[in-house]
Amino acid sequence: MTLNKPANRLATWYNQLSNVFWSVLGFTPIGYFCTTRMEQGWLYIFLALSLPVIMLPHGFYDAMQIGRTTAVYERIGIRIVRKFTQDGDWVNRMIRRRFPRYRVFDSYPSVRKHLRKAYTIEKVHFAFFLFFLYVSLYALIKEYFLWAGIITLTNLIFNIYPNLLQQYNRLRLRQLMRRGNPS
Repeated sequence: MTLNKPANRLATWYNQLSNVFWSVLGFTPIGYFCTTRMEQGWLYIFLALSLPVIMLPHGFYDAMQIGRTTAVYERIGIRIVRKFTQDGDWVNRMIRRRFPRYRVFDSYPSVRKHLRKAYTIEKVHFAFFLFFLYVSLYALIKEYFLWAGIITLTNLIFNIYPNLLQQYNRLRLRQLMRRGNPS
């Protein structure tokens, strides 16, 4: 993304807008449930059980990859998800309206940087996935069935699909690296 500073600033702004939208959508239901229905001690236990996965090596996340080609991910709708995410189709289309030559990957180092970023995003969403899972199980045990369903659905949209998207992105980034031409 070294085209120019104004394009990079606009990309940052659009990407953060996307992040805020998805964060509000993802955290509002679980935040409300945790503050109104859950005993506070469980919150800390669930966080303590969820956060250590961020420290797992990349190999762990590679082993969790559901496919070795992008076709598997495309069959489950990842390209639709990609339209509305950070560095996704919508964000890039908006940037290219003002800066037609804008490219997310303009060099081999930028591809490597995005590969590292994909792992980081997957690690964070995997930790969130576990946290949401524990909270939804808590809701189920406490017979908050509607909340268990809402949190499970939110987990699918906010954590499972983003992790699958990062797996898809890593496959695409590795293809770019093998070809040696990021543009």
